[in-house]
Amino acid sequence: MALEDPDETYYIYDLAIYTAPADRSRAIDRYAKSARFEAQSDERRMLEAMRASQFAILMVERRHDTIGLIATDILRNSKVWLIDVGLEHSIDDGQLFATRLLTVETFSMTAGVYVPFEINMLEPICMMLPRRVADTKLSQVADDRRFAEAVYKVGLADGVMDRLAYVEPG
Repeated sequence: MALEDPDETYYIYDLAIYTAPADRSRAIDRYAKSARFEAQSDERRMLEAMRASQFAILMVERRHDTIGLIATDILRNSKVWLIDVGLEHSIDDGQLFATRLLTVETFSMTAGVYVPFEINMLEPICMMLPRRVADTKLSQVADDRRFAEAVYKVGLADGVMDRLAYVEPG
């Protein structure tokens, strides 16, 4: 990935932590082997949520009654309660975005980066994937490490990221 902005390195970090080729272990799994957290500690629960993370394309449905957003993971056809105060204040109902989800109990949060998603991004993303990956079920495509990489590449190359600004809420 060629990067034009230092903030774009967060996408590289995401891929380095959460993905690996089939013959290699992920950085998050290597860290988990060495971590010494008590079984029921918050640290252990968060680490396990990170290890079980899923890359998703979400469509915002509405605001949650308490906090966050209710969204649909369109690749898995499942509902997500997303707690992300920044997104809650900056994204409109009906918008699509791609992110890595960490799920703890009944809610999810992002792993820190997201890409506004537009339907016209699908064709170039699919062109970057091996045919055997692109021809599988959507939920399996989402679980392939190359899918997140392709989404990030297309999002960064398309200039869709140029319309993003990270702003503290409030």
